[in-house]
Amino acid sequence: MDSRFMPAIIVVAALLLGLALTWLSVIVVARSRRRVDLCPSCNSNRIRPSWPRVTDVFLRISSIAAFRCEACLKRFYGRKSLRYR
Repeated sequence: MDSRFMPAIIVVAALLLGLALTWLSVIVVARSRRRVDLCPSCNSNRIRPSWPRVTDVFLRISSIAAFRCEACLKRFYGRKSLRYR
């Protein structure tokens, strides 16, 4: 392998590792929540399922869904409940 490609390979590997750690932390935080009844930012009960994004497809495997608070407009992840299926 040519040594001039080594910095680019290291940067790509670091970005992929950072992305994997970010998604792992999202999964851990979302799985630790019991039910999605309140917004974690403002504690409002005006929450609804959020429109799915491309990256949310990977979280469906872990039964994690995206929600949005209608009061503060924050988007967050939580476990799917029977109410939002």
